[in-house]
Amino acid sequence: MSNPNIEAEISFRFLSLDKFQAYSLVREILGSTHEEHSVHKSYIACVPLTQQNFEDINDYYVRQRIEIEACDILVSVNANSKSGIVDIPLIVNRMLKYIDCKLTFSFTAT
Repeated sequence: MSNPNIEAEISFRFLSLDKFQAYSLVREILGSTHEEHSVHKSYIACVPLTQQNFEDINDYYVRQRIEIEACDILVSVNANSKSGIVDIPLIVNRMLKYIDCKLTFSFTAT
């Protein structure tokens, strides 16, 4: 059972791209964004994890030879309450079968 006051946004993140990789990702995968990490002089890119983007993410990961430590799946939860149940979509399990990266959780109560 899901709570209508709790929303989960699921994204696949590339945590250490160079400038060329970051800009090519935005052109190749719909809805992707990136920002420069000022300390490490690299780019962090975020792609919505959807059925439409699933194969594109996997292809990009393989083609660019991304290290498993340099990516994660971000589950970002926004809630109107301090407790509740959040259903994580099955696409997360599916992606972990292809790219066994870490999961990162973010929780914001409003």
